[in-house]
Amino acid sequence: MRATHRVKDSAENPVGYIVDGKFYTDEYLKTNIQYVENLSLEGNTVRYASAELEEISYKAAVAEKEYHKIVSENPFVRDIQEDLEEWRQDASHKVLQLEGSRQIGKTTELLKFAYKNYEYIIYVNLAYDKYDFLETVNSGGSPLEFEKYCLKAGLPHFVNNRNTVLLIDEIQLSEKIYNSIRSLYSEIDCDMIVTGSYLGQTLQAGYFLPAGTVSYIHMFPLSFSEFCRIYDKEEILKSMDLFGDDNGRAYDEILPLYHVYRQIGGYPEVVRKYREKEDINSCYDVIQSLVETFQRESGYYFRTSKEALLFKTVFTEAIKSMCSEKRGSGNKLTEKITNIAKQSQKMLVSRDETASAITWLVYSGIIGECGLYNNGDIRQYIPARRLYYMDCGIAAYVGRGAEVDESSIEGLLTETFVYTELYRLYKKVYSKKAVKGETPCFSLYSQYELDFVLVDKDNTVYGVEVKTGDGSPESLRIFIDRHLIDRGTVAKPVKGGHGEKFDTIPIFAVGCRFPYMHF
Repeated sequence: MRATHRVKDSAENPVGYIVDGKFYTDEYLKTNIQYVENLSLEGNTVRYASAELEEISYKAAVAEKEYHKIVSENPFVRDIQEDLEEWRQDASHKVLQLEGSRQIGKTTELLKFAYKNYEYIIYVNLAYDKYDFLETVNSGGSPLEFEKYCLKAGLPHFVNNRNTVLLIDEIQLSEKIYNSIRSLYSEIDCDMIVTGSYLGQTLQAGYFLPAGTVSYIHMFPLSFSEFCRIYDKEEILKSMDLFGDDNGRAYDEILPLYHVYRQIGGYPEVVRKYREKEDINSCYDVIQSLVETFQRESGYYFRTSKEALLFKTVFTEAIKSMCSEKRGSGNKLTEKITNIAKQSQKMLVSRDETASAITWLVYSGIIGECGLYNNGDIRQYIPARRLYYMDCGIAAYVGRGAEVDESSIEGLLTETFVYTELYRLYKKVYSKKAVKGETPCFSLYSQYELDFVLVDKDNTVYGVEVKTGDGSPESLRIFIDRHLIDRGTVAKPVKGGHGEKFDTIPIFAVGCRFPYMHF
């Protein structure tokens, strides 16, 4: 093995060498000097034994190299990078907690962000804490303790400023470390980001929310806009006329992508598989693996085998049945799912046990809640009256794995697409949030049901009726005639158009183009 470069930090201090393409600290090389043919140890100092070595900065040798490597392996350009950069640019920013379900690319995007913007990256994954980060926390988490940790982890000296970022992954696995967020924030001056796939666990007894210390950003599977970006069609999607006033060429270019996305969803691994094979069935192989892993990992958080079995039943049967049902207020949501679970597994199931399984699915980011504006009145808000899968691909996989007719699956996928696209509007950072409330809502008035009702920042009330194919938007007409909404929109797979009482837009623009208007 040969050293090829001498590595210095931003203050021109020597911190190590590049040996056969990999960075090693001076401290590490001192105990392994015999394996590097052109380095030697003089006293307590590592020296190069032959010709002068080229010098390189640590950022160029490590951070920039890792950034280019991870981008080449994960080339999708995600919207989350803009949110992360806005957080970094805020001079008073706090600890960032990035939330989202498993396998949506949180770790990948965080590492992209870190290697692009910081000189020093301290990445700790509590799923395999090789260098005992817990000991650093137990010892007080001071800069001195971080110096010790960096020495063990083969990192340069701990630089206690905002050129350094501490990333703690799978933080939900350690109650002690999660509860130390506030104290770490007060001890060190570097940036700090925490994330995990099952952060719902931190709502359990023993975990203490670090109120006032943490900012939150939500991440999801690839949106339809991000999916179009992969195919260089995003600009077409975001600039096309929504009301059919152009020649329809833009609509024709986007519609095939919509049909694919509605079947496979936005999990990065699934999208990569489709890019490779252009075969939807091969995508379902990947989704099956994701679902099985999620069910297996979730089982660790249930105390009894009965609870684990109930959770799996709710995931594969009851939630699907609830999503595919078109009508009803969902007033007895938990009771209904409890009855389905009883019939499916022939076991005694309590309402509280069912509620626990549903709650876990919600906090794991697998399903999302839809509220109700009762009697067509946005002031009569009732939370969690309907449930949707948070990804079209999972909805398609579960739906097609059961005995459900094709028309029901079509309706399920169409509404799931609209729900997930709208849901993102509610979880944007405040400065970018275009809607009021916490989740999408449907509305009931007499016997009429309107699929979705949104309220923008100016208190304009939008009613959206979703159509998979032809059909009269009768509920939308009633809501307009009763002055329950200010603007009515039908979202369906057509080029769009203006009507006397409502507009029609292409369904794939329902989320990214809200509010619906001409440019």
